[in-house]
Amino acid sequence: MHSTRALLELCPEVKEFPRYVQYFGPMFMKLAKDRDSQMVILDEIETWALEKSRVADTQKILHILYNEDVLDESNILEWAESCDESISKSIAKFVVWLREAEEETSSDSD
Repeated sequence: MHSTRALLELCPEVKEFPRYVQYFGPMFMKLAKDRDSQMVILDEIETWALEKSRVADTQKILHILYNEDVLDESNILEWAESCDESISKSIAKFVVWLREAEEETSSDSD
């Protein structure tokens, strides 16, 4: 599943990433249909970020894909537990935000 990598390569700057995700949204929704598929997407983002020295962009990319309903918070949180340490540091604030949102959601449903 190299389409995620292709999209990241197409996008020269992260600030343009939302436009690309919206354009290719239907394709992403088909690719991200289940947990395993989303884990592959997350692994591709990690590999790309490390190879291209774009670790600092990872949080914004994940946030965009989360907002566009491409990635589920539970899958991001699971993946974040085992991702590269530099990525983990880069996405720390986003992970905290997701956990707080998850806790709010579970307390609202109680």
